[in-house]
Amino acid sequence: MRTIDKRQEPPELQQYRLKPDACYDGPSFTQIKNKIREQLLQEQGHLCAYCMQRIRSQTMTVEHWHCQRYHPDEQLDYRNLIAVCRGNQGQPAPEQTCGTRKGDKNLHYNPADPSHDLGSRVQYLGDGTIESREKDFDHQLDQLLNLNWARLKQNRKAVIEAVIKGLKKRPGARSQAEIQRLQNKWATPNVDGELCEYCGVAVYLLKKRLKRQLPAKR
Repeated sequence: MRTIDKRQEPPELQQYRLKPDACYDGPSFTQIKNKIREQLLQEQGHLCAYCMQRIRSQTMTVEHWHCQRYHPDEQLDYRNLIAVCRGNQGQPAPEQTCGTRKGDKNLHYNPADPSHDLGSRVQYLGDGTIESREKDFDHQLDQLLNLNWARLKQNRKAVIEAVIKGLKKRPGARSQAEIQRLQNKWATPNVDGELCEYCGVAVYLLKKRLKRQLPAKR
């Protein structure tokens, strides 16, 4: 998971919400939803808001962070909408992830809310495990979203190994400037607006490495 830089809502959604009968997936909502999907993909770098694997318009779903069932007043609130993968929909429960696994349950922190500061709440281990020092949130990452499903762990581990390989590309320690350039590379979308899959893992690792090299404050 990584913090998403939420943009201004699409004007089409703002106008639609003014209608007296406005509701999510209402009769005239299809075009509005397409605009929402397009913008969510752009602002998330075409990555799932939960697991950070690649998503496209044909392979994503719009997730209500606060579910519609218990929070109907937020169904058209753009701040409550994120793009997620289909989470192995239709597969056995142990293989389901992200929004499919989460269902109508509430998650403590919203990746699209900067005030929730996911960067300080999530960490990654060398084997690709995602965890949190906050017991309840750690349980949600592991059980509610199933983000430590074997394939996701393997993919994150591959990114960690790629980062370490990049740092060891030549003998000697990397300078702060070199580490910063690597971090910027992982955090920058390509010409198509796509971020690298699981980029949040790489950024976490490089920030940690950079912090170790900064001189101690006196």
